[in-house]
Amino acid sequence: MPHSIACYRRFFIFLLFVLFAFQSYSQKDKIDTWLEQQMQQQKIVGLTIGIVKNGKLYKTKSYGMANLEQNLPAGNETVYKLASVSKQMVAAGTMLLIQEGKLRLTDPMTRYFKDAPEAWNGITIRHLLNHTSGLQRESPAFDGNTIQSDSVLIRAAYKDTMLFATGSKWVYCNLGYFMLADIIRQLSGKSFTSYMQQLVFDKYGLTSTQPTSTRKIVPHRAGGYERRGGDTILNAEEITAFRPSGAFISNIGDMLKWEMMMQQSQLLTKQNWQKLWSDTVFTGAKRPDGTKVYYGYGWNVSKYQNRNVVFHAGSLPGFRSAFYRFPDENTAIIILTNSEPVNINPLALGVADILFEK
Repeated sequence: MPHSIACYRRFFIFLLFVLFAFQSYSQKDKIDTWLEQQMQQQKIVGLTIGIVKNGKLYKTKSYGMANLEQNLPAGNETVYKLASVSKQMVAAGTMLLIQEGKLRLTDPMTRYFKDAPEAWNGITIRHLLNHTSGLQRESPAFDGNTIQSDSVLIRAAYKDTMLFATGSKWVYCNLGYFMLADIIRQLSGKSFTSYMQQLVFDKYGLTSTQPTSTRKIVPHRAGGYERRGGDTILNAEEITAFRPSGAFISNIGDMLKWEMMMQQSQLLTKQNWQKLWSDTVFTGAKRPDGTKVYYGYGWNVSKYQNRNVVFHAGSLPGFRSAFYRFPDENTAIIILTNSEPVNINPLALGVADILFEK
């Protein structure tokens, strides 16, 4: 009898394993089907997805083409522009200085830009991180084809009028992240790009993550493409100027490492990581179901299907990206594409629906 019970238990465990494997396989098939449908409908050239579920790697896969002219398929090593998904990395770099005691969220801008106009007196680091500074979205001197230092672009904005009183409302502001980059340079004694490369990316093994450059040789770099009606696809415009607000390029492997850095409290303490999505302001926006959307430091914060969700999308000519985190479930969905326009947020949420279906 004991032998029969042991055999029964082994069979039961085997059956559970088969059922789990079948369920996982079915979900993966559904994700593939969903993404392939979306790629066809939206005419997306190339796409790579990475998923962490319950704290473990669940799926990485690439679809379509990384480069049409060279007939190169997209792969997990393909390097995409992250665009504004980079803001969370700038925020983490800023928080590292705060963690080290070199900077405070309440520090005023006049400490770092002593010749700034009087209207800027009330702006703090926190206002820059969460887009409540009142500054114009872009520096009036920004030109995508002109390489200029951050300090030049910041000082060019001195003559601009404020959009609103600092802290009174939320309006997305790329200029604020140029200012954070310049403050990082001032406090670290390194260029912003060197600081991020050495102390954030290289230190934690993100070997394919680096500042965007049109001149540097980047293995597996994806081409960027623009759809112009019908089936016409063109090479997207190439912005040569470096933008801290959309600073970095990366591949899916590194982005999954970045997710696990957050889950495992590497680089920052758990408390300081959570500060990025717990210290929030209301953006004035609501999701289709009426749920309010808040903003922390480089992250949007809301709810989806009664789950807490932390997310950000990115957009540059020829590229769209999305990073969705469900922190209570230790789950993340990262999607990188080399196409525009792409309706990226519903695409990512469609994957979430499959992951969480009962």
